[in-house]
Amino acid sequence: MSKAVVYTLLATATIIFFKFLSPLKHEEQKGSFNRRFGYKILERAPTFDPIVTKIEREVEQIKQQQKIEFHNNKVVIPGVDLGSTTSVYNVAETYQFLTSGGKLNTTLRLMILFPLLDRETKDGFIVFNELESWIAQRSLERLDYSTQTELESKDEDGDLSLSFREYLPHLTENDIEKNEMTHGEAGWWRERFDIADSDHNGLLNFTELRDFLHPEDSKNPEMLKWMIRDRFKRIDDQEIKGKLNFNEFEDHVYSTYENYMDFETNGVDVPKANDKFAELDVNKDQFITPEELLPILPYLYPGELAYAKYYTCYLMNEADDNEDKQLTLEEMLNHEFIFYNTVYADGHEESDDDHDEL
Repeated sequence: MSKAVVYTLLATATIIFFKFLSPLKHEEQKGSFNRRFGYKILERAPTFDPIVTKIEREVEQIKQQQKIEFHNNKVVIPGVDLGSTTSVYNVAETYQFLTSGGKLNTTLRLMILFPLLDRETKDGFIVFNELESWIAQRSLERLDYSTQTELESKDEDGDLSLSFREYLPHLTENDIEKNEMTHGEAGWWRERFDIADSDHNGLLNFTELRDFLHPEDSKNPEMLKWMIRDRFKRIDDQEIKGKLNFNEFEDHVYSTYENYMDFETNGVDVPKANDKFAELDVNKDQFITPEELLPILPYLYPGELAYAKYYTCYLMNEADDNEDKQLTLEEMLNHEFIFYNTVYADGHEESDDDHDEL
C-alpha cells in the first residue's frame, strides 16, 4: 500500500473524528463582550466535557501509533466504521452518548454533567463559582497531562525526573560553558531550570517540571518573579535596571492588564493607568519592581487557571439569558454549542499576540 493511500486514510479518520464531535447546531456570540478577546478565550479554553478530552487524547494516541507503525513499515489501516474496535466511535465506550447520526449527544451530556456542576447548594442553578471550579479542574487536568507527556517523552533513565541534559539534549558543552543569558540560550534555560528545581537536587520532579514548563501557573514565588524579571529585560528604554517607571508601565504593561480586566468585568470599574500604578507602587518610590507587579501577573501572562476564569466569564455571559448571574439546565441546553466548541466556525484567525508586552 502506498504512503499516499495511508495518509489519505489517516486524513479521513481525522475528518470523521471531528464530525463525530460536531455539535448539533451553531449559534452566534451574543452580548457586549470584546469580540477579539472572545476569540482568544476560546482558543485557549480547556475542553468543557471530560469525555471529549478523553476521546481527543485516545484518538491522538491511535494516530501517533499508526504513524510509528507505518514508518516502521507496518502499514495500519485506520478503523473508521462503527464495527471496528479502533474506531473513534468506540473510544472510551462513547457509543452510549451518540445520536443516531453518530454525533456526540451534547444534550444528554449536559443533562448528565449539570448535577456535577451544581455542587455548592444543589439548588438547580449553577453560579459563577461552581462553573469556574469545574473549568479550573479541567484546566489543571490539562496542565498535568501536558507535563506528564513531556516527562515520559524525555525521561531516558526512567527515574521519573528530568536532568538539565535530558530536557535539552541538543545543547553542546560549548553552549553550556558560554552560559549565554539571552532569551532561549543555554544560560537562560539553566537559570529557569535551577529556579524550578526548588529542592536543588539537580533534577526536576513532576511538580518542578510543571513549574518549569508553565511558570505562569506556578505556586513557586521565585518562579513567578523570574518570569517577570525575564520580561523586564526586554524593555529597551529602562531608566533604572529591573524597575518600571510610569511611562514604561503604561506603554508595556497597562494595556494588556486593561484588556483582560475589561473582559473579566465587562467594562465595569477598570482602574486608570495612573491609579493602578499608584496602587502597585507599594513603597511609593515612583517605580514598580517585579515583586510589586505580582498581583496583576494573571492579567499579564494568563496561564491555564487564569483562562479558566476568563472562559467562565465567557460562558456565563453567553448562556445567562435572563442575566441573573446563574445558569439553569434549560439555559445551558439552549446554548449547547458554546460548551462544545472552542473555535469559531467563521474561519477567524487570531493575530500573533503572545503577551510579550513586557
